[in-house]
Amino acid sequence: MSELFYKIISPNRKWYWFPVFWFLRCLSFFYLLGHHFRLWAYRWGIFPRHSLDCRVISVGNLTLGGTGKTPFVMMIAETLRGNGYKPAILTRGYGGKSNKLVNVVCDGKSLLLSPDWVGDEAVMMAEKLKNVPIITGSDRFQTGRYALENFEIDTLILDDGFQHLALRRDLDILLCDHQRPLGNNYLFPAGELREPASETRRADMVCFTRYLGGPVKFSQKFLGSIPQIKTHLRLDSIINMENDDVCDAEALKNQPVVAFCGIANPEGFRQILEDSQVQLKVFKAFPDHHVYSLQDIKDLESRALKEGGKLILVSEKDAVKLKDIKFSLPFYKVVIDLEILEGREIFNKKITTTSRGDQ
Repeated sequence: MSELFYKIISPNRKWYWFPVFWFLRCLSFFYLLGHHFRLWAYRWGIFPRHSLDCRVISVGNLTLGGTGKTPFVMMIAETLRGNGYKPAILTRGYGGKSNKLVNVVCDGKSLLLSPDWVGDEAVMMAEKLKNVPIITGSDRFQTGRYALENFEIDTLILDDGFQHLALRRDLDILLCDHQRPLGNNYLFPAGELREPASETRRADMVCFTRYLGGPVKFSQKFLGSIPQIKTHLRLDSIINMENDDVCDAEALKNQPVVAFCGIANPEGFRQILEDSQVQLKVFKAFPDHHVYSLQDIKDLESRALKEGGKLILVSEKDAVKLKDIKFSLPFYKVVIDLEILEGREIFNKKITTTSRGDQ
């Protein structure tokens, strides 16, 4: 369904998709009405907004799909820990089958739940951070209150929280892809926008991710005086899935590889690999949060042998779901590093200053 959706909304759609696209444009009008009613209801107290007795930082985006929220959330957590704060992360647990209101993925010491139960992103963050409590659940007020009652924390980070208006926050960070900050510029379901671009005004800081240099394709009337930073993702290292041996990214140069992922923005992962100067023989994109079967892996290994691939690469997010599978070829997970190219001082100041308390 996701592949079909992007075919219909693409500017390069086939002629026979135009009637469907215009029907979706009509539906977008009703979606916009619902959006404005929701904002109005929260503004006037018809829908209640809750507060928590700690600092709350929200990271989100205007568009569907991936803008690099997960590595950004982890960078915030690491920055806070490095400055003496005690953060916890609240996330939805996309792709997990748990229906519980509160799921403790990590208690700040140990990984407690599997990706089947709470989703791959939450488990990946828990494995990388280790010393930060991570809790999943659809109601951020409930999960936030649980975190405050059960862990010694002073800051909550909301992963994908820009639209979660039911919880007041002290800092709203909006992430936009540098190349496609507004997707196809249409509101859902005719496009990738969750909200109109004008809602950028709610942000306290805007980050342009996957920045490649050059101007930002975003109207200044929406950005106004909001502080901006620019980040980029790069391949840091690869880790052997069998023995956890770490190899420097330089080892991949000119190596014939096969790669796959099941993430929201597979082209971003492909670009990172190509920037690392690998010989990408095969690249396979699965749906986001894909549950891999043994046959999936066998098919990939077969293609790797056929195309002359010497090793297989997978994203860290996917790797957490593949630990019990045995591989016949060298299998590595790709470690991605997030760099702030512009605005490091702005980022540090926003993240580590005291709360405004007026959101």
